[in-house]
Amino acid sequence: MKVAIVGASGAVGQEFLRVLAEQNFPIDELLLFGSKRSAGKSYNFRGKDYVVKELTRNPDDFKGVDFAFVSAGAGVSRDYADVITAHGALMIDNSSAFRMDNDVPLVVPEVNGEDAFNAPRN
Repeated sequence: MKVAIVGASGAVGQEFLRVLAEQNFPIDELLLFGSKRSAGKSYNFRGKDYVVKELTRNPDDFKGVDFAFVSAGAGVSRDYADVITAHGALMIDNSSAFRMDNDVPLVVPEVNGEDAFNAPRN
C-alpha cells in the first residue's frame, strides 16, 4: 500500500507516523510532504529514513497513492485536495475544511468506518 502524509513535520503528522507504526499498518511505500520550510527534513519510520518533500500543485506526486493523511490546516486542505485526489487517493483530512460538505463524510472509525469508502470526492 502506498501512503502519503501531508504535514509530516507537524505534531499531528508525527502522530500519524507513530500510530501507523504502532498499528503495523501495511505500507509498501511512504511519502512525506510539508511546507517549503519543512522540505528536506528527515524522519525515521520502521528503521528507514524518509525525507519530506515540498508540497506542490503537481498531482503526479500522488500518483499511485492509496491513502493520504492530511494535517496541514484547512487552507492547505482546500487548496490541495484536487491535487492529492487527482489519481484516486483517498484523502483523510483532520481539518475543518470539509466539515459542512455533504459529499465528504465525517468518519469516526469505531462508529462509521465504512463511510470512508463512500466518498464521491475521495
